Amino acid sequence: SVEELRKLLSDKDAYESYLHSIEEVKQLDTLRNDLRKSNVNLARHNLGKESEMAELRNQCMIIRTTELATAQEKFSDAQRREKEILARSSPASILNKLQEAANAADDESESLHHKLLSGELEFPEFLQKYRQQRVLYHRRTLLRLAA
Repeated sequence: SVEELRKLLSDKDAYESYLHSIEEVKQLDTLRNDLRKSNVNLARHNLGKESEMAELRNQCMIIRTTELATAQEKFSDAQRREKEILARSSPASILNKLQEAANAADDESESLHHKLLSGELEFPEFLQKYRQQRVLYHRRTLLRLAA
C-alpha cells in the first residue's frame, strides 16, 4: 500500500527490517557471513603457518648462502688458474722463456768449450755437440728478435 511505502521511505529501521525479510537478501546475508567465517578461518590457518614459513625461508637462505659461497670459491679458483695460464702463455712470458732457453744453450756451449780445453772431450765429439748448441742458441735468439 501507499502508506506502507511512505513508512519504508521515512523510517530507516522499517526499511532495514523489510529489506532483510526478503528471501534473496537473507540468502545474500547468509552467504556473506559464511564468506567472512571462511575468510577468518583461512587467515587463522595462514597465521598458524607463519612460523613454519619463516623457518623454511631461513633454511633456504642458509642453503643459498652456502651454495653461493662454494660456487664463488670455485669461480675464484677458476679465475686464478686462468690468470696463471694466461701469464705463462703471454707474449712477454714466452719471449722470456725463449731468452732463458737461448742462454742455457749458450752456457752449454761454453761448458763444452771448457771441457775441450781441459781435455775432458775429444775434438770430434766437441765439434758435433758445440755446433748443435750454437745452432740452437742462434735459432732461439733469432726467434726472440723476430718477435
